[in-house]
Amino acid sequence: MPRRPSPITDYNYHSVAFEESRTHHVRNPARSFWNITGDYFKSEARQDFLGEAALWAVFLLTAFLPLISNAHAVMEFLRAISKF
Repeated sequence: MPRRPSPITDYNYHSVAFEESRTHHVRNPARSFWNITGDYFKSEARQDFLGEAALWAVFLLTAFLPLISNAHAVMEFLRAISKF
């Protein structure tokens, strides 16, 4: 099998240290959570937010009703075994 030639490497390359860099670094102030949230609701939030919130409430109710039923069953069980 023929040998592949080695890649050409520039052995004279010198990286520039960060202190020697001449670019001006502008530090962006940290944005608060409320500013980020406000920007989201101004520009990126969907117009059908109320529909999605209603659907989420239906899902929540669907998941919560069996939990109430199970809690009621546990209370009935505890009441039944406490008579002995």
